[in-house]
Amino acid sequence: MKILKHLSVAVTTAFLVATGGASAQSGETLSIATGGTGGVYYPIGGGFAEIIGKYLDGYSAVAEVTGASVENMALIHRGDASMALVLADTAYQAYHGQGQFEGRRKVENTRALASIYPNVIQIVLPGDSDIQSLQDLKGKRVSVGAPGSGTEVNSRAVLESNGITQDDFRAQRLNFN
Repeated sequence: MKILKHLSVAVTTAFLVATGGASAQSGETLSIATGGTGGVYYPIGGGFAEIIGKYLDGYSAVAEVTGASVENMALIHRGDASMALVLADTAYQAYHGQGQFEGRRKVENTRALASIYPNVIQIVLPGDSDIQSLQDLKGKRVSVGAPGSGTEVNSRAVLESNGITQDDFRAQRLNFN
């Protein structure tokens, strides 16, 4: 089977809120954990912050630059963020102590506020690439996403489900910038 030069897998991005600890008090600035400035989470978080400040009397919010989904679940768990943007599968794994979160305390103090958009995993290659299948990635340099991001978790899942581990290629943990 030949690989498409652009392979997509749908995943949902969710907007979560921390439910543990003290509730937000009027006058408090809410922290929204997003991602890097080069990705889509940061501007979406900024939009949520603007809406909160404009329409929720007594509250303000700020979008925080983070490593994205995995880091955001840890920030929610520790109470260092009030809300976060995360990939739904990363939130599920954190809640159930699976995958990247295996062996850690489950992140059960969260609730989804909204499904923001369908997120697509894309495998993109230069047009003149000789790579024709996922197996051809072996020995190559492959960007798997920023450390602590859902992109990194999804990359691992897609590749491992096709029999490829990070030992098979030179992983580059690059952000969207």
